[in-house]
Amino acid sequence: MISRKTIIFGFIVLSLAGLIIYFQIAPEKKTVYQEDFKNCNFEGEFLKCEDGALYFKTTNSAQTGEGVWSKNVSISPGKISWNWEGQDLDKFSLWLKVTFSDHKSIYYVAAGSMNPQSEGEYYRDQENRRRFSPSIIISGIPRSTVERDLVEDYKQYCGPAENIKIEKLSAGFGDNSTQHQNILSISNLKIYG
Repeated sequence: MISRKTIIFGFIVLSLAGLIIYFQIAPEKKTVYQEDFKNCNFEGEFLKCEDGALYFKTTNSAQTGEGVWSKNVSISPGKISWNWEGQDLDKFSLWLKVTFSDHKSIYYVAAGSMNPQSEGEYYRDQENRRRFSPSIIISGIPRSTVERDLVEDYKQYCGPAENIKIEKLSAGFGDNSTQHQNILSISNLKIYG
């Protein structure tokens, strides 16, 4: 007769073996894009790239300003992750924008941030008619490490996610407070499948 301890021990051993096999054959997250913020393309005197992060920092509390970083890419959507932080926050803007090949865009806006001043994009269709594509704004994203599923967000807010690519990534920073020196940063921006 098999004892209860032997059955429990056997179950534990089989469970551990199953987990080991699963992690050996489970697909790893494959990074298809990673931004190191070394060669930055940005507008704004208070933006700088340093130590793998993009920083926005006014030099004293009486100064206000804004800045935008952007990069053209051609990537299939997957999951996206990034880390953003802020100090001494008051009347600030902090957002990440993903623009797709069909002229639709999604803004991810940090918690406590003012929303971006964008209603959408005008563009010309294949028959040269002027069209308008409104921007989607998802606000209240915590200032910490963030992970979002771009395909799911696109389906929920924009429609079927067929044959789309990410064309542009942008990050916006702003300080509208003359009382506080807003220090904002974004780092570890990755897209993976």
